[in-house]
Amino acid sequence: MEWFSRCVNSLNITSTTAPCACPDDCTAACLPPFKTLSLPEIIPATESCAGCSVPCALHPAVVPSTELGIDQSRSLHNTVPGYAIHLIICTGKADWPAHIEDEGLAQALVEIIHERKKVWKRTEANRFQSPYDTSTEYQRILITNTELPSHFSTRRSAHDVLLMPDNVVIANVTTRRARALLDFIYHRPNAESFQVHPNPYANLLLVCGHGRKDRRCGTIGPMLKKALDDAISKTSVDAKVALVSHLGGHAFAGNLVIYTHQGRRVIWYGRVTPCHCREIIDQSVLQDKVIQDLLRAVFEAGCSRRLDW
Repeated sequence: MEWFSRCVNSLNITSTTAPCACPDDCTAACLPPFKTLSLPEIIPATESCAGCSVPCALHPAVVPSTELGIDQSRSLHNTVPGYAIHLIICTGKADWPAHIEDEGLAQALVEIIHERKKVWKRTEANRFQSPYDTSTEYQRILITNTELPSHFSTRRSAHDVLLMPDNVVIANVTTRRARALLDFIYHRPNAESFQVHPNPYANLLLVCGHGRKDRRCGTIGPMLKKALDDAISKTSVDAKVALVSHLGGHAFAGNLVIYTHQGRRVIWYGRVTPCHCREIIDQSVLQDKVIQDLLRAVFEAGCSRRLDW
């Protein structure tokens, strides 16, 4: 598996295109280039709705950034470490414990990943043959809970798990099958099989609303979800917004992660307010334009829809 990612190092770039690594018989279109914009280009400072700095007719609720201690000084650029895959657990709720690794499927997955990392580290230190493919598995794996329900799972206490950037839903994942899930993802020999479905969401917007983890995201997250849903309702875009657990960088709330192009491009935004949401949908989701004032990172997968596992 290769989630060959490229983080934007210079936000002065006006157009970027990842090099094509498709085989000759690749039929999937490569990702289109994206362009960076600044907020003043799309939200003039003369307008009252300039990032919710003052109340406006559309968003009378001002984000209390001072009271919440949101960091307005540090640069957002490149504040997201690279990662190999993103496992998004559909829990059907948004009231998770402060540490999602303390319960349920997230706990089981984190424990197994930590266990395998110890083996990988011993392999590097002692140079013995590992039973695992360290070239692919010794990469960062994000595990996130989401409020999305499990539409495909039929087993008791089972969850759907969205696998990004492959943009598929793996059904009937339980805590007892957590190890089998990782074996299945990494194509281990004799791995147990799972039901796999296409991701029903063409564009997926994940908003950190983990209130028990941090008051900033717990306050701003639901505001952003409402504003994004409202913005989407005024367009024909096929997109789904969901609250998720801790994404990292709570000091930069509101935090938003946008998967587009069937999961092959992901944009991480920080310090997002409700007044940014209409432009985020119009510019980033519909037009492949990145708002550099809010940008934490951009990652891209290969130009084939099917990754090489």
